[in-house]
Amino acid sequence: MFDFIFKIEKSTPSHISFRIFGIKLNCLKPGIKKERKKIAQYYQSFKSASDIPKAQGGLRLIQQANAGFLKLFDRICQENNFNYWIDFGTLLGSIRHNGFIPWDDDIDVSMLREDYERFIEQFKNGFENYPELEITFENNKRNKCFIKIQHKHSENLFIDIFPYDKYHSELSNEEKILLSEKITEFRNKKTTKKFKTIDDIRNNFKKITQEKILENKKIESETPAIFMGVDFPHKWKNKAFDWNVIFPLQRINFEHIQVNAPNMPKIVLEKIYGNYMSIPKDSYPRHSSYLDINENERNILENIAK
Repeated sequence: MFDFIFKIEKSTPSHISFRIFGIKLNCLKPGIKKERKKIAQYYQSFKSASDIPKAQGGLRLIQQANAGFLKLFDRICQENNFNYWIDFGTLLGSIRHNGFIPWDDDIDVSMLREDYERFIEQFKNGFENYPELEITFENNKRNKCFIKIQHKHSENLFIDIFPYDKYHSELSNEEKILLSEKITEFRNKKTTKKFKTIDDIRNNFKKITQEKILENKKIESETPAIFMGVDFPHKWKNKAFDWNVIFPLQRINFEHIQVNAPNMPKIVLEKIYGNYMSIPKDSYPRHSSYLDINENERNILENIAK
């Protein structure tokens, strides 16, 4: 009876997850908020983002391992003719810090819908040459559904892959703003609770995109605008880009490797972050797993980092 009223589900170095009367809550542990503020103040003490040193300790090990993981992902994409580009915090880190944002530890990449769906279809049952990898779906049964490439034996090794869709034509700056507002409107309305399977959820997002966003119109341009898919919860105000801002893709440095990036990365970052070279107030690690790396996990991370 007591478990129904209150039950602790998970405890990490920074958070406690529990349920009260069936409602799941995720709360910071005492002292973590103060520690995060201290870390943020440290980063904000630097005059320039380029002056901030690399992360150290467990966080740096996870970063180096995920850089190695990205190198492997890049190889898979090249071997199978998939186009992708680094995006969001990974793109920001590459341009502002020549690698990871010092307080970040994950990898964000994007694909056009056609590559994204083909990637799922080809690897949904596993990676023949890389049995330690798998596709998982990031879904809270409410308002999102995108894929991750996950290492089966390490929760710290993963890449988030986000889909972009082609609009049916090119767009003016004013039209891109209107499209972004339209996407936000449908994202705020949408719920996936009534759908029982991942395929049902994905098909619902496809239907919304085709009927509500694209209004069932066919693509008329060879260089249409592209926009962030409605199936991931992007908070950014600007969600649409000119074709030539993203394509043709170019190769740039990220940490010690070469990866795909948008044709005009600085324009992408300006659209998403505004003054992307400034140091944000919330500059602290979002994940806490770097605080508690066991020996087995450390061995996996060190091997991938090589």
